Amino acid sequence: MIWAIVSGEKVEALPKTKGICPACQEPVFSKCGETNIWHWSHFKKTDCDLWNEPESLWHKQWKLTFGKDNNEIRIDKDGKWHIADVLTNNKVIIELQNSLISKTTIREREEFYGERMIWLINGASFKQNLIVKDFWEDEDYRMIKSLPQKPVRWIRKKPEIIKGKNDQFFDWKRPRRSWIAVERHIFIDFNCDKLFWVKEGMGTNQIRGTYIAKTDFIKKYGGNYEYYNQHSPCPL
Repeated sequence: MIWAIVSGEKVEALPKTKGICPACQEPVFSKCGETNIWHWSHFKKTDCDLWNEPESLWHKQWKLTFGKDNNEIRIDKDGKWHIADVLTNNKVIIELQNSLISKTTIREREEFYGERMIWLINGASFKQNLIVKDFWEDEDYRMIKSLPQKPVRWIRKKPEIIKGKNDQFFDWKRPRRSWIAVERHIFIDFNCDKLFWVKEGMGTNQIRGTYIAKTDFIKKYGGNYEYYNQHSPCPL
């Protein structure tokens, strides 16, 4: 985690500093090395929330885009609690996912956080496995049988049946199958000026979606796009 309570303030990790975890109120200490980003760690071997994944620069950039008062927020529900990566002012939870994740954990998070939750996934490690597919160069129609829901037919002679005129199709080599039953909206960050909003087929060999500007996404959910732009590897 990137925040801890020190002298009553929520602060980022500083060298040789101790603090209190905002979620579980247990003591934490700073890790400020030269390889990983500076962060806070529990004195115990594991984090207080088993859903946490190792912090990365990608995590930190997106969290700080929404401000320290809107990220790493404890959510209590039905006698349980978890730490949401981002909780917007409009009470939308944005879960940041950089590493592999199991189907069980995906289901648990979605059930816990409810319908006002979206996924934001770092796609840098698998974008080379996505190949643009032009369906209008194929036969008159193509059935996507691998989709978890009822197959959708796209007819070359009648492109107006596509649900969005800006839709993009991809063949996905070695897809991450754990996402096949995801129920919340998914946005993939390919570390460029746009996010890919997946509309169908996540976790299968063929997906459909559309690109949206990061500026629009950040503005919609109350983030600071100027901050993101200044710290982005590819400015918007």
